[in-house]
Amino acid sequence: MNLIPAQFSITDTPVTITFVIANVFIYLATNPGKNTQYFYEFAEWPYKIVNNGKYYQLLTSAFLHGSAMHLIFNMFALFTFGGSLELYFKGLFDGFIGSLYYAIIYFVSLFSGSLLSVALHYKNPDYVGVGASGAVSGIVFSYIIFFPANTIYVFFFPMPAFIFAILWIGFSLYGMKKNLGNIGHEAHLGGAIGGSVTTLLLIDGAFNQLIGYFTA
Repeated sequence: MNLIPAQFSITDTPVTITFVIANVFIYLATNPGKNTQYFYEFAEWPYKIVNNGKYYQLLTSAFLHGSAMHLIFNMFALFTFGGSLELYFKGLFDGFIGSLYYAIIYFVSLFSGSLLSVALHYKNPDYVGVGASGAVSGIVFSYIIFFPANTIYVFFFPMPAFIFAILWIGFSLYGMKKNLGNIGHEAHLGGAIGGSVTTLLLIDGAFNQLIGYFTA
């Protein structure tokens, strides 16, 4: 299955398009860099979540982005991988059910990414995270479960999707250990785990399909 088939209408993937529009609208509305009060209140501050009960930040932080490039990168990945995955699910199930399963995987990935960040940084009052990366990471890994042999381009370098998954996990673990860059490695890893586990539990036959690529 290719990412986004040639004959494709955005109405075919209503959940994906809704998430993309919501993220873009919120980014424009919050005007990051100028209206910093939104970040202080709605970004993910693990210390505040645990000590001040700001649990809503687990959700709201996933709809904030720190820069236009941050937003564009996440939305491009969501549109391509997420759009393809939602189309695939709608082919497996009734259209509504397929989109519903896709939405469930998205939100479980979102929360698992946020929760892992909280678990590892709740003692640090200065740690803050924003972005849909955890949710998107889960969607990408869900896609890889069904299409592990498909080609993914990383900085224009092609590789099988399952190789990308291995490298992604390794990079996330290394980034967490070394505190590498201004990147939410914990959210990436948590989202990937949440998306993978939810897919395997929710979609009947997903595990057998994944294994079948390597045993056929």
